Amino acid sequence: MKKCLVALVLAALAAAWPGHGRRYAVWGQADPAVWTAKEVRVVEGFNVPECVFPDIAGGAVYVSNIDAEEGAYWSNDRKGHIARLTPEGDVTDARWLDSGPAAPINSPKGMCRLGDYLYFTDNTRLMRVSLKESGAAPEEIRLPEARMLNDLASDGKCVYVSDTSLGRAYRVDEAGLATHFSAIPSVNGLTCHDGRVYAVSWDGHEVYELDPEGREPAKPFGLAKHFSNLDGIEALEDGSFLVSDFTGNKVCHIAADRKTVATLVEIESPADIGLDQGRGLLYVPQFMKDRVSIYRLARQ
Repeated sequence: MKKCLVALVLAALAAAWPGHGRRYAVWGQADPAVWTAKEVRVVEGFNVPECVFPDIAGGAVYVSNIDAEEGAYWSNDRKGHIARLTPEGDVTDARWLDSGPAAPINSPKGMCRLGDYLYFTDNTRLMRVSLKESGAAPEEIRLPEARMLNDLASDGKCVYVSDTSLGRAYRVDEAGLATHFSAIPSVNGLTCHDGRVYAVSWDGHEVYELDPEGREPAKPFGLAKHFSNLDGIEALEDGSFLVSDFTGNKVCHIAADRKTVATLVEIESPADIGLDQGRGLLYVPQFMKDRVSIYRLARQ
């Protein structure tokens, strides 16, 4: 009799429980949210696009173009440039920032914004250009021992820079003071979320949480078996992550539990992805295809 009564009570609670019909792994605890991505546009005409950076504050989207022959993606050939788009993907200036004799740009990759400046990597140089002064020339911020500067991220206070060759991450303040704070083999993409910095390793296929103060060692998620060569990473507001697997030809979602991995998009050579969560848009540069694919993100 007691067992029947308990069963009836549980059934009634389940029927009245908010979100009835969803799957639950533990009583009262939902399974990781399911994210979907639907392609809404493909923008053609780029020259080896490496990174897409949505400038939320400025209402523009920037695409770095390496513009090099296959295999020469770290050459100092003075051919790089940055394009500017609307958030919807209309190209407003295909060569918004172009290389020139007085201000060469070499193989630009990661980008981010801090204050009124757009920062971008240029092989061994960290560069920034004013977003307020039209036609302003980029300026260099010197970093110690830089070899292969790759991605950038900002927490609104500092810029974080990955050096893939050295396996090192730098923290750079607005005054240009740089310190390195972590060592990860072949570190590539970076992102900031909730006071922490996150990174992916190209050769190690792993995702890490970093302490930007350098007091704690990098903490691996333990997900290397899921990936081939990780390039970009973005954090969603729910504490989950999006990562691009360049040779795995996919963009994946990592749940906030840091254990559950799902393929979000199957796409060739996805490089350093960009995210505008306010508009629900994911930008995927296809490195080998000279185009950027735009997806509408939705949470189920």
